[in-house]
This record gives sequence, C-alpha cells and structure tokens, in this order.
Amino acid sequence: MPFLPVTVVGFARWLLALLCLVSLSAQAAIEVGTLPGELNLGPHVELLEDAGREYDIEQLTSRGDALAWQASRQEILNFSFSRSAWWVRLRVENASDTTVRRLLELAMPLHDYLDAYVVDAQGEVVGQWLTGNRRDFDSRPITHRTFVLPIRVPAGEARQVFLRLDTHDGLFDATPLYLMGDASFLAKAQRELMAFSLYFGALLALLIYNLLLYVATRERSLLLYVAYLGSFFVLMFTARGFAFQHWWPTLPTFNNQMVPINIGIFAFMLAIFSNSFLSLRQHMPRTARVLIAVAGLCLLSSLPALLGHYAPVFRLMIPAAIVLSCLLLGVAAWRSLEGDTLARIYLVAWSVLLIGVALYFLRVAGILPYNLVTEYAVQVGSGIEFLLLSLGLAWKINQFKNEKLAAERATLELQRSLNERLEAQVQQRTRELERANRRLTALARTDPLTGLLNRRQFHELVDQELQRRRRNGQPLLFAVMDIDDFKSYNDAYGHQAGDEVLLRVATLLQDHFRRAGDRLFRLGGEEFGLLLEVDTLQKGKQLLEGYREALQGLGISHRASRHGVITASFGLVACQGCAAVPDVQSLYHLADKAMYEAKASNRNRVVTCSLLSGD
Repeated sequence: MPFLPVTVVGFARWLLALLCLVSLSAQAAIEVGTLPGELNLGPHVELLEDAGREYDIEQLTSRGDALAWQASRQEILNFSFSRSAWWVRLRVENASDTTVRRLLELAMPLHDYLDAYVVDAQGEVVGQWLTGNRRDFDSRPITHRTFVLPIRVPAGEARQVFLRLDTHDGLFDATPLYLMGDASFLAKAQRELMAFSLYFGALLALLIYNLLLYVATRERSLLLYVAYLGSFFVLMFTARGFAFQHWWPTLPTFNNQMVPINIGIFAFMLAIFSNSFLSLRQHMPRTARVLIAVAGLCLLSSLPALLGHYAPVFRLMIPAAIVLSCLLLGVAAWRSLEGDTLARIYLVAWSVLLIGVALYFLRVAGILPYNLVTEYAVQVGSGIEFLLLSLGLAWKINQFKNEKLAAERATLELQRSLNERLEAQVQQRTRELERANRRLTALARTDPLTGLLNRRQFHELVDQELQRRRRNGQPLLFAVMDIDDFKSYNDAYGHQAGDEVLLRVATLLQDHFRRAGDRLFRLGGEEFGLLLEVDTLQKGKQLLEGYREALQGLGISHRASRHGVITASFGLVACQGCAAVPDVQSLYHLADKAMYEAKASNRNRVVTCSLLSGD
C-alpha cells in the first residue's frame, strides 16, 4: 500500500519536469557560457499580461506554454500606463564545462515592484528575490542604484528566469533589461559612477560657486539660479536612484513622492528663474504671468503624489511640462530676434538641454541605439545648459555694473555742477530745517514738563512693540504708575510744587530705568507708563519695587498722605501674544486695573497681572 503514493508522487514530478522541458524547448535559449559583453534582453524575452494579477510562479511553471506568452519585439520594454501586472520570461543555458554566474540588470531605478524567480529544468525554484523601488533598499541582492540579479547556471544545464513587474497605480517606466558577466558589469558600473561623479560634482561646484557669488553681491538672479540648479540636482539624484541608495534607503514611499514633487518644484523654479534671467516682467509681462501659471500647474499637479497617486500626476504634468518648454523656447526665440543677448544665450542653453532629453527618450523608446551619447545625453545637455546660464548671469551682472557705473558718472557730474551753485543755499536751508525738525520732533514726541514720551508716542511705540513681540513669541511687560493722593498734594502745596514733584518723579524714573529697551511715558496728570525690557514677571516686579522704595526714600513731605511722603501705586501686566491683549488699549486697561487694585490696597504697592504661560 505505501508503494502507490510514492509511485504517484514520482510520476507527478516526472510529468511536471516533462512539461517544463517542453516549455523550455518552446523558448529560444540564450547561451551564457560564452556571453560576450553586455546583451540587451528586450528582443529575447517573452511577455505575459496578468490583467487580474492572478498568476504566481507555481502556475507559470506548471502550465508552461498553455498561457498566452508573446514574444517581445521591443528593444526597451515599455508598458506605459497599464493596470495589469506583467511577467517576463527568458531561458538561459550553459554549454560550457564550468558553472557561470551572469548578472541580469533591470536598468530602471524607479520601478515599483520586481519579483524575480530562477527555475531549473525540473521546475524547482532555485533563486528568488522580492525587491523594487517601493521596498527597502536592502531587499536588493546586489547593492546598486538599479536592480541587479545574480543568476548561476551549472555546466551543461539550463535555467528559466521569470520576472514579475508591477506598479503602485498603473504607471510603468521604460524598462531596459541587460544580461552580462561580472567583468562587464563592473566595467559598466565604474563607467557610470565616474560619469555621474563628474556630472554631479560639476553641478555642485556650479551651485556652491554661484551661492558664494550671491552672498558677495546680493544679486537676486544668482539666488534664483542657485534654487533652479538645486532643484534640478535633487531631481536627477533621485531619478537616477542615488538618493534612495545613499540618502533614505529605508523610506521607499518618501523616495517615490520625491520624484514628482521635485519635478513640480523644478518646473516652478525654472519659470521664476527664466522670468528673472530674461527680464520678462519688463519686456513681456503677460507672457511672464502665463509662464508662472503653467509652472504653477506643474507644481500643483505633483501634490497628489503625497497621497499616493502617481499615474494622474504624470498625465497632468507631462502636457504641462511640454507647454512650458515650448513657451520658453518661443519666448527666448522672440527676444533673440529683438537683439537680446541674454535671450540668445538662454535659447542656446535651453535648446541643448531639450536635445539631450530628446536623445535620451528616443533611446528609451528604442528608436536610437544604446551608446554613450544617448545614455548620458541628459547629463551632457544639462551640464552645458547650466554652464551657459552661469556665463549668461556673469554677463548680465557685468552689464548691470557697467550701466550702473555710467549712470553714477552722469549723476556725479550733474551733482557737481549743481553743488557749485547751490551749496551755500542748501547748507543754510538744511540747518534751518534741522533746527525746526528737532523742535517739532521734540514737541510731537515728548511731554513739555517732564521730558518723557507723551501719550501719542505711547500708543505708537507700544503698539509696534506689542506686534513685534507677538511675532517673535517674546513676553511684554507694561506698568501704569500713579502718584498717590496727588490732588490732595496740589490742594495743600499748590500747583507749582506739584509740577516740581512731577519733575523729580520723572528724573528718578530716568535714573532708574536705563535699559536700551525701557520706555517711559507721561500718560497725563500724575499717571505714568513704563514699558520694561525684561522677560519675566518676577524681574519686572523687582524693578518696580526698587523704584517704589527709591521714590518713598526721597522723603518728599505730603501731609495729606497716610504714608507722610510722596508715594506711588503700580499696576504691572505681563503678556505673550494672548487673546486678552489684542491692542494697546486692552494692555493699558489691564495695567490700569491692576494699579487701581494697588490703590485699593493701602496704596504704595505693586500689583501684577500675568498672562504668561509659565506664570
């Protein structure tokens, strides 16, 4: 009885192996034992559309050619916008007498999901990798910016390789597939690393150089150039897979969001920089607004990427980018025909970049062959573009400098001729005006008796200080001081004596509050306002207590006062951008209320009101 199950299992395995052999024989094999250099696998693979995402590797190995496999006729696999998953199949065999290792590279660093399987002649999976741009970087079997899979083929044997390609929301990038040996891959990787190192190093050098120039000259166009170049640098570093490898290898979602967001930022910075470089606001204001609007559309269309939507982003962004590019070419050409040297420089620079982009995408589409020119056309074109734009900025700054020097010379000559005739009159009139201004300023700002700032200045200065400290998050301390029983003093000693008391009180205030930010006001009669340059309620109260004691220590006799001498009551309020103090009047009322509480508590006191979060 135990013999029957063993026989059935053995027969099933034999039948499965036979089906796999039939499947292998139906597919042309690639000889890898003597593989010369790098082989483009695009025309050598078979494709299977999995519209319902229902297939797995067991079904593919068991059902063989019963599925609707189709031979690829593409140099570069491109599924564009598709809601399906796609399977790629190829067969490799080793006719040599030693085991060989070959590397299969999917040379598109932004591909979302890649599941790879290596199947032997018996239908057993002998190699498996689950990786992709939406999985952590360490899911890749070989550390590289693209996806590189090591495939071992024993001597005299064959292997089938299955690749399952899928996306997050239906947007496939062009997918180059290459097969090569270790030596060829190492040479290719070194060549690419050297090229990209030179490229990104050159961009970074241009960025730093122009940033330093901006720091030295404060020329706005240089800052816009730096922002434009910086956005392009981050975009290319991300799109080429280096950012995911070196900057955020454990953040695949963020890495995917950065690509469309960077494209939107780059388009917007391109429009702003172009407006400044070509001075379009002066020469073509309507066109300038159209450019900003189209660039803004590019930026806005990238925002759904933050919510995980990518296919709609590129459906909107690609037409907007094409319109923006055509507008920039047309504007530059028009300005060039009108004799604008900067526009001619811009036209050449932008045309070189567009030619590079066109060559690269024609290579990706399979129209042009793969070579150094088509592979690195974008890098070469953008490098030349940014170099030309940097030279154009230098020319523009030099032109502005020459125009400024010429204007300064003309102005200097005019001033010299006028000064010879009007110098005496101007000096005399200036002295008169200065004296009048000083008198008017003093009258407008200060109290004529005490010399302190008046109530008008109180409203203006405290309002400015209240707004500034609210913006900066700094506390504001304000106090109202009122001389106790001052009406009784005037009645008993006369108004002239009362004025002398006010002068002594004001003098003591100026001696006591000397900080640069302290402000002293006479608000009317015997009432004074104090804006204190301190940041805690405790410090403010200590200062007022010190002044209160000093005033009492003057010993100015006051028979009608319960203290026998001149004293004062204080109301101190401390706030920090709270809703209870929307304006100066509210601040004054709070301090005045605290002052009247001091009056009600036997006078000669300091009462505080704190609206600080920590008090």
